[in-house]
Amino acid sequence: MSDDKDRASLEELETKLSAVAHKREEKHSPNRATGKPSQGMAIGMRISAEMIAAVLVGLLIGWALDRVLDTTPWLIVLFVFLGAGAGGLNAYRVAKGYDSAVGLGRAMRERSKQGDED
Repeated sequence: MSDDKDRASLEELETKLSAVAHKREEKHSPNRATGKPSQGMAIGMRISAEMIAAVLVGLLIGWALDRVLDTTPWLIVLFVFLGAGAGGLNAYRVAKGYDSAVGLGRAMRERSKQGDED
């Protein structure tokens, strides 16, 4: 009798552990069915895109102003540094989560909270 009770208890524990492990795997790993990347990979890609875009915008603004004002290469150099600074600031904001206070970040956070409640 004791063996049957212990066996049933162990089977119940095993099913609970597998359910918790499955739930944790769904929450922390990429979805293999949809192929969506994990959150860490998405943040890394966003930070790199922010940095590259800011430097390129600074480069283009500097180049255009140099052409108009005939000050080559001073404004290109200035605006590349300004773009790098802006990209660094944007990357810092993304890493700290400051960008999610308003706009799309806030809307996505509220949407995910609604999904968790359902």
